[in-house]
Amino acid sequence: MEKKTTSKKALRGLINDSMAEALTSLELPQPDKKVKKLLRRNSKKLAEIFANVIKRQDRKKKKAEKFMEDAVKGKSRKNKGKKVVKVEHHHKLEAV
Repeated sequence: MEKKTTSKKALRGLINDSMAEALTSLELPQPDKKVKKLLRRNSKKLAEIFANVIKRQDRKKKKAEKFMEDAVKGKSRKNKGKKVVKVEHHHKLEAV
């Protein structure tokens, strides 16, 4: 199974670059320090949200794949049955 991970730092860089590029295409004055700080902060928040969304999608995909594998093998929750628990009592006899 292929493992895909996307770091928040990489997402933050992509989002920050995209927002900065979109703003430069507009006819606005050059962004100052406050604007750049705001862009960084917002890109950090957006990256966190997107990272969580990606994680949830991966979990759902893995769960669906596992369900399909179990269905092909013939396993199901109904067929599992009850677990058998063995209980052993250890009684020590003491001589009086």
